Amino acid sequence: MGKVHVLVAESSDIYRRGLETVLKESSKIQLGKVCTSGKELVRHYKKSSNSVCLVSSGISDMNIHDLMQELEKVNKNAAVVVLTHSTEISHLNQSLKAGVKGYLTKNASIDELIHVILHVHDGKQAFGKTASQMMIGRYADITKKTPTANKKLITKREREIMKLIVKGYTSAEIANQLFISTRTVETHRANLMNKLELKNTAALVRYAMEENLG
Repeated sequence: MGKVHVLVAESSDIYRRGLETVLKESSKIQLGKVCTSGKELVRHYKKSSNSVCLVSSGISDMNIHDLMQELEKVNKNAAVVVLTHSTEISHLNQSLKAGVKGYLTKNASIDELIHVILHVHDGKQAFGKTASQMMIGRYADITKKTPTANKKLITKREREIMKLIVKGYTSAEIANQLFISTRTVETHRANLMNKLELKNTAALVRYAMEENLG
């Protein structure tokens, strides 16, 4: 597999230089333009729309919703990772609703950063450790509010699998972790979707993130 081309948008000089250093040192990343604004990022994205965009939530000229709209005009499957100081579940929820594929807090490790970039490039959703913990915590809150009848319908194994799905694991990865077959994971996943009346994995993640359920 070739290197993943990455564009960066970060307004802070310190963080921008840090990201530039880290990404240049990775053997899996080809660093493109390091931008200081959303508008600059969009201009360069038009020239390399297969890039993963690593975007700081702190850029002042565009919010993530508007930025995603501009990037999706170029490529409807724009691969965007948000990098933020925020640990607010509402900010994560807003980013996912805007269409971002990855989410990292700025306390993430270098390994987490590279992991998320590579997974997003492969068309998957991916989250750093802190973001995953935020989602699992929110899922636990929602589960407590779920009617008793629905709680009984979801088995202990399905709960385990749901938590791993929210973390961004594939069916094969879940199978390896739980020492079961991929086919068994897919069966549990399908049963879970049916019980919760959800259509796909993205809907499952949104379910875990939804602010007004219960």
